[in-house]
Amino acid sequence: MLSHTTLDPDPVVVTDRRHFYLGSIGGKKVIVAMTGIGLVNATDTTEIACARFSVGAVVFSGVAGGGGRTKIADVIVPARWTLDDGATFHRVDPGMLATAEKLSVTLESVARRIDLRRQPRLVVGGDGRSWDNNNGVAFPCIPGGGDVFGCQPRNAPGRSRRYAGNFTQAAWPWLRSALISNMNVVSTADPAFDATDMETAAAQAVADAHGFPFIGIRSITDGPGDPLHLPGFPFQFFCYKRIAAHNAATVTSVFLRGWAGV
Repeated sequence: MLSHTTLDPDPVVVTDRRHFYLGSIGGKKVIVAMTGIGLVNATDTTEIACARFSVGAVVFSGVAGGGGRTKIADVIVPARWTLDDGATFHRVDPGMLATAEKLSVTLESVARRIDLRRQPRLVVGGDGRSWDNNNGVAFPCIPGGGDVFGCQPRNAPGRSRRYAGNFTQAAWPWLRSALISNMNVVSTADPAFDATDMETAAAQAVADAHGFPFIGIRSITDGPGDPLHLPGFPFQFFCYKRIAAHNAATVTSVFLRGWAGV
């Protein structure tokens, strides 16, 4: 997302061990942040942003496991999200969803010289699911750990390999309560849902509690449509995460340019 953002002259704000980057996309003021992995990190980062800044809406961009109608590198904008495996759902903002339905976007179809042999699609509607196996504690970011496990985006302004984010506070609780459960690798692709991730519905719950419009935009890293026939997560994730992140960010940027909201 930062590659689509025109940053302010002094763009970096650090609060509660989180970095936020100020700028604009398509003429709209934005506050860009990397939540980190899992429900707790997504909740905390969204809460901090809502408390620290004047927020008008929350747009959540990233990657997910696919299933149902979605394939690798497709972008899905679900109409509703669940935090309890489908027992209850919460709908995204109808005006934002209507804007997404009108978008026309060309998505990348080649990942690391791997031709998907099809044109990825933008799919609007359907169901998204968020979960994690961290047993109610935050996943600790790893200093210098890159865009997946790191504490700052790789190309962020002012990035420091020594910045520790939440590592000091979160490492021991995670080792004590969630290390063993994380060794049980579970596929994030679920045919019952168009997208399965570990953050979006948690961010939506915060936005809903504050009364902010919300939409989640996710691109598929693992699931159907793999020309290499890799054995699911995490192999597909690390192979296709770059093209998926690129496609999700492209759709998010086009969405912000077309949305008539704040």
